[in-house]
Amino acid sequence: MSVDKKRVVYAFPHLGAGAAVYNAWSKYAQQQPLLLFKAIEIPGRGALGGKPHIQELDELVNTLADALHLHYLSTQEQCQDWITFGHSFGGVISMAVNQLLERKYGMRPTFSIISASPAPCVQAQENLHLLSDEAILEKIRRDKGTPEAVLNQPMIANRLIKQLRSDYTVKSQFSALKHMRVKQPLTLITASKDFDVPEQDVFAWQEHSTGRTKHVEVAGDHFAIYDNWDVVEREMLQGLMSEQPVC
Repeated sequence: MSVDKKRVVYAFPHLGAGAAVYNAWSKYAQQQPLLLFKAIEIPGRGALGGKPHIQELDELVNTLADALHLHYLSTQEQCQDWITFGHSFGGVISMAVNQLLERKYGMRPTFSIISASPAPCVQAQENLHLLSDEAILEKIRRDKGTPEAVLNQPMIANRLIKQLRSDYTVKSQFSALKHMRVKQPLTLITASKDFDVPEQDVFAWQEHSTGRTKHVEVAGDHFAIYDNWDVVEREMLQGLMSEQPVC
């Protein structure tokens, strides 16, 4: 591959989050001349806060696929290929988008990175979107992915609850993806102390791809990946250097 052009990385946020969760990585990626990092924004939050929340899986996947397609077309002069990264909920959404992009536009990523995400074929049916606001807020606290100081601000807490309820509604439809198939290689990332997602549930992604798979482990809990840019960067650069195979 030519090193004169960049690789686009499309990063999908975890459940309830938006593109801002990748702000630190976006800054780090600016120091890496081989990567163009693009955090995917979800309608109803961040830069798309004026848009309505999407609670239908098919609608969300179609909306994100069309946006990614348009963005990639705009990068053709400076970029040579593209990959996806998705953490947890974002891993499933990224793969559903990948599948649609190939069907609709003939686009396939060089490979995909999936972090701490249970494969659809092993995900149990959940109806967390039916929880009360109070129960959702308590779950946010238990998950320890949001600082308590943030949760103590009513306006922010209410916004998070709406975002989570929207994503929980989408997640309740993941059973439709149990037979999803893609063709690109996968890099599967797990965390040593992730008690929310068993390692074998991440390995089950092998059932969803005809490509090769590779496993990488980081130290820490379910959200440890956000503190491991060095590991993520190395994996994102696969194949751009002659000594780095793709998965």
